[in-house]
Amino acid sequence: MRVCQRSGLFSGVAALACATVLLEIALTRIHGALFGQPHAFVTLALSLVGAGLGGALLYVAPSLVRPPALFARMAALSALASGATLAAIILLAQRGPASASAPGSLPWLALVYAACTVPFSLAGLALAAAIRHAAAEMPRLYLLDLVGGSLGGLAAAAALRAGAPRAALAAAIFFAVAGVFFFLGSRREGEQRAPGGLVATFVLGSVVLLAGDVGAPWLRLSGLRRTTPDRTELEAWSERSLITVDRPRAGAAMLRVDGVAASPILDAKATPPPQPEDIAYALHRDQGPALVVGAGGGRDVRAALKAGQKDVYAVESDRGVVELMRGKYAEFSGRLYDRPEVHLALGDARSFARRTPLLFRNIVIPSAESAEAAATGALALSESRLATVEGIGDFLARLLPEGTLVVSRPEGDLDRLLALTAAALRRAGAAEPKDHLFACSAAQRTALLARRTPLARADIDALRRHCRRHKLAEAFAPDRPQTPLRAQLAAAADARAAAPDATSDLTPPTDDRPFFSYAVPPRRLPAVLVDWKALRAEHTGLFALSALLAVASVLFAITALLPRLAARAGRALRRGAAAAPATDAAAPATDAAAPPRARALAFFAAIGAGFALVELAVFRHALLLLDLPSHELPAALVILLVSAGLGGLLTARVAPSAAAGASARVAEALAAAAALGAVGLVPLARWSLGLASFPRALLAVVLLAAFGLLAGSLVPLGVKLVAAASPALLPLCWALSALAGAAAMALGALCAMNLGYSALLLGAGLTYLLAAATVPPAAAGAAALGDAERERGWRDERDDAAAGAPPAGEAAGARPDVPEAAPIA
Repeated sequence: MRVCQRSGLFSGVAALACATVLLEIALTRIHGALFGQPHAFVTLALSLVGAGLGGALLYVAPSLVRPPALFARMAALSALASGATLAAIILLAQRGPASASAPGSLPWLALVYAACTVPFSLAGLALAAAIRHAAAEMPRLYLLDLVGGSLGGLAAAAALRAGAPRAALAAAIFFAVAGVFFFLGSRREGEQRAPGGLVATFVLGSVVLLAGDVGAPWLRLSGLRRTTPDRTELEAWSERSLITVDRPRAGAAMLRVDGVAASPILDAKATPPPQPEDIAYALHRDQGPALVVGAGGGRDVRAALKAGQKDVYAVESDRGVVELMRGKYAEFSGRLYDRPEVHLALGDARSFARRTPLLFRNIVIPSAESAEAAATGALALSESRLATVEGIGDFLARLLPEGTLVVSRPEGDLDRLLALTAAALRRAGAAEPKDHLFACSAAQRTALLARRTPLARADIDALRRHCRRHKLAEAFAPDRPQTPLRAQLAAAADARAAAPDATSDLTPPTDDRPFFSYAVPPRRLPAVLVDWKALRAEHTGLFALSALLAVASVLFAITALLPRLAARAGRALRRGAAAAPATDAAAPATDAAAPPRARALAFFAAIGAGFALVELAVFRHALLLLDLPSHELPAALVILLVSAGLGGLLTARVAPSAAAGASARVAEALAAAAALGAVGLVPLARWSLGLASFPRALLAVVLLAAFGLLAGSLVPLGVKLVAAASPALLPLCWALSALAGAAAMALGALCAMNLGYSALLLGAGLTYLLAAATVPPAAAGAAALGDAERERGWRDERDDAAAGAPPAGEAAGARPDVPEAAPIA
């Protein structure tokens, strides 16, 4: 089989991008199950770090991947990326620490992240080479790259059902397939032949390993948190997480999600043991209807039925949990979710509350989070759309006047939960929120009851009798707040004024800042970050973010200094051999036609950071708008990547001489859009909760496509500008853009946690204004160069043979680095 080099390159880049996104998502799930949610977030940045390292390496050593060995080296890099993926997955499967904060785990974590970065770095090197030597085709190349990435997202949605390790094996296959495409592209006269044996070895090896795991499973993660192999009865992967179920003991089987959230599945004959959240039925008993938010293993649904409820509505967002409860554990649970009294809804609980016409007498929002996870800060990066002022307000609005809302949390969260619920009641019109609240606790869990109307003396007495009967400790009552701080939090309109010196953040979370489990006050953040030991032990989420920010920033700084280091090396070489001609290795530092390097590098760094910052906010709001349980992530990913690719394709007809003006206008438009989003995105997302699925999805498509079309056009435009004057600088620009994006992800998450998403969008707007101010100028003669680039562009082998065309470099005229940028036909 012979293909033209254009087809080989485009197909190979698409397969490479598909493998990269698929591996990124698979590793995110694996690291979330092994190390916790903060490390899953860090894993999302590995592909950017790898791309940055690959681009920097190509800039330093351009002879690694260039014609006539371009396709041969890209094929070898793709095959090696496949092998590195297999090695990383086997490493993770052989050993996984039970806790990422355990003593001695830091070197292991460093080894794991280094191993997982290797395939991304190899793929990044190949992609940087493609951009470097096919700059004239950047709009189409960028489109194929992003479309390939969107296919990787779709593949992840299907592959994760079979397990994240198998999804990673599938990524290894796609890496090897990219090597096949590059190998086919190398089969042209004058091109060095790719190592077919190496490519075939990894294609067959990855396929055999995947087939072997399907036939006789051997790839299982060890060291899962809070689970032991001898007690685990079932492991099942959903699109969102790893679900494990322990063998039944004492009439209950414990269901865990990623080893953190735990919910018991009760035997059909077992009686639910009393829990603090059962206080929901102390006042109304069998009067309904009732709503359980987060049905999980069904314990709270069983408690509602035990109380005599005849209509129990349950909402669950994880499709995998529902499938288990209606599948393997249907008989064990007495077909709980199929009982006529139970009405199960799959989807977002707040959207359900906004859209349902029902009014409830009892609403229960149980928490499956462990006290240990809350105490160590492992949940700091987790958004809670339910535990915000607006979220609590949405559920209060669905209550009958005498109805009650019960929210349970780990015991240490009561003070902040009290401040949050008091703020929501005050917004709903309560003059004295403390008269509407009652709380009790047991076994390190606390349940807070809230009612739209004040609790009468008889109601308080009934609640106290319930607590005494079930051996629950009273934690708050209108007449007994237990502590002066709780009395102040329930009465004060501003939690900061009630506790100005509190060591924990007690301000009520909002939809703009929905991080209930993040409890570090902004004024204490610097002190927390410098206390390394306490950071690892008590704030694991912050530790992961700060480590990512530090590593990405150091790599960014080193990469930004490469031109200066290369210039010094070039001067040293010239002093040692004054008569020798300038070498290709010195070309990055001595290209006289280069635009001001500082502007070019600053522009690419700004668009990389801006894209990451806006993506964090826009992507998050789009996920809220999409009403596709368990499939919203791949859907949003496809929309964003395809629209960004189309935005890049629209720049194909922009001449290099006009690219500078177009880049500035697009960057300014993105800055204005970010500022507009800072004002309107949160109200838009909240307003949309009451809409039907289709208009909400349409809003998400418009939001993602608008951002993607604008942001996706900046990279090809920037490539046009740099390629017209200093092509050797392209790998460094690509590297700085990727590394700036990785650092911005960590910095953006910190900004959202401390200041909110609106502040994050304002920061993104400033970043795009910086990009508009640093657009590199079009080089003299850029239009002529652009015409020559297109004229000497890509030709099918049949055209070459029919026309007897001379080498394209001769047809196009000389360029400063023709030997390195020889055309690919």
